[in-house]
Amino acid sequence: MNTHTATRSPASRLPTLVLAAGALVLMAGCSAPRPLTEYLTRQPTLPADIRVPAGHQAVLEARGVGQLQYECQATSRSPWEYAWLPRDRSIELRDSFNNSIVLARSARAWIHRDGSELAVREFVEVDNGPPNLPLQRARVEPASLPGTLNNISYIQRIRTLGGLPSIRNCSSAELGMRVSVPYEADYVFWRQANS
Repeated sequence: MNTHTATRSPASRLPTLVLAAGALVLMAGCSAPRPLTEYLTRQPTLPADIRVPAGHQAVLEARGVGQLQYECQATSRSPWEYAWLPRDRSIELRDSFNNSIVLARSARAWIHRDGSELAVREFVEVDNGPPNLPLQRARVEPASLPGTLNNISYIQRIRTLGGLPSIRNCSSAELGMRVSVPYEADYVFWRQANS
């Protein structure tokens, strides 16, 4: 029985090695996290009311993209007034690899996929022009559980696109009508630099 084993010369392996090395370099470049120091230099360009106080560092960034749900409701009587009010305030935030990392169950309760949580104490908002959600800085109180959201002091919502209903007025004729509004926003999580 004749057995033939093909052998490849070192020169014929070179293209495969170069291709494999190039793929590794490309994958490493894609997976490297973006430095968060840019947010410190961008603070002076933001409205003063939503800037994070000195002595904090950005430790997590995420993007919210999706649909916000609103319903036309009566907000006062005599005279009757109507407004589009949020139906569901939950949003999902994703990291730069499109992994779901944070769920805001409401405007005031946030949970990370590692189980760490925080609660919002107060909001400061700055109008970003219709139909965009306002820019926002939230002062937060982290829960005692360890994890990514432990010791977070502030969350900023910046670069908002869409998110507010602008398609029609809310009046008695639209009472109970629901609309879905696309939005996009960047969120930056801050903690004190020494923690």
